Amino acid sequence: MIYAYGITTQGTRHIKTNTPCQDVHKIGKISNDIVIAAVADGLGSEKYSDIASKIAAETSVNYCHSNISKKDSGEAILNVIRSSFEMALNSIKDEATKEENDFYQYGTTLTLAVMVSNDLYYGHAGDSGIIVLKLNGLYNKITEQQRDDYGFVFPFTYNKEKWEFGTVENVASVLLATDGMLETFFPIYLRDEKVNIYVALARYLMDNNSLHIDEVGEGATQDRILTFICNIPDAQVNDDKTIAVLVNTAVKAGVQPPEYYLEVDWAELKRKRNEAWKREAYPHLFTDETNNDQATSDNTKIKNPTTTQEIFVEETDN
Repeated sequence: MIYAYGITTQGTRHIKTNTPCQDVHKIGKISNDIVIAAVADGLGSEKYSDIASKIAAETSVNYCHSNISKKDSGEAILNVIRSSFEMALNSIKDEATKEENDFYQYGTTLTLAVMVSNDLYYGHAGDSGIIVLKLNGLYNKITEQQRDDYGFVFPFTYNKEKWEFGTVENVASVLLATDGMLETFFPIYLRDEKVNIYVALARYLMDNNSLHIDEVGEGATQDRILTFICNIPDAQVNDDKTIAVLVNTAVKAGVQPPEYYLEVDWAELKRKRNEAWKREAYPHLFTDETNNDQATSDNTKIKNPTTTQEIFVEETDN
């Protein structure tokens, strides 16, 4: 049985500026063991992005729901996902034409997942993303945020050459997130650590050993997670926040060593990163150190949850 829940909340920055929520999620169930989910995030700089994100998510999920069946092969499912992206794009173009608006004001991202038992099929465009919990108990990010060298997103709407499609096997659960939420799983302090994902947060949101979604139900799970997400401090996320989670409760993910799940020592990681930044920014201050100390500095060089933490670097660290 695949259970699902999804949450979209308007960011405090959007509330303060009277900007509509530009995030959307959509979930569609074909059967007990085939479920579809999509998230879309309209570009804040574009006038009709909230409309575009809604069209993208709803059209793509509805198309997959109507065209995927139990008998389909993996390649057939991927072909349906590709077609759903085309359908979503054409629907946005039709909306712009009908309203006589500039199509380039309809920028949005689109990330879609189809979970078939323990297999994941996905399409991805933009800077949202997908995290999976594998059957071996490891959490993996399977998509990369599509941005240019200046940090601007490549939208789904007019960067068709960036669209990505793929398959992941042996999956226990799947989490889709728009960029505001996605980046909380990959804080800058973990970037150079052996485990670079915030495992405690991922486990809380997508591991059925924590969710007990099969026991309490999708509605109760969604309400509890909604409260948690609404209490994330503005210092961490003030953008719209969206996640969609699919959990196969027929399987039990393996367990990694206990240290894999420990809450992170943010104070120590912050100290290490600040020291590494100072060494890179002001190398002349460390010229009297021994070679061994310098080697340690090179190893930490910057390369470009029960409760939430303040886990981002201050502006002075950049």
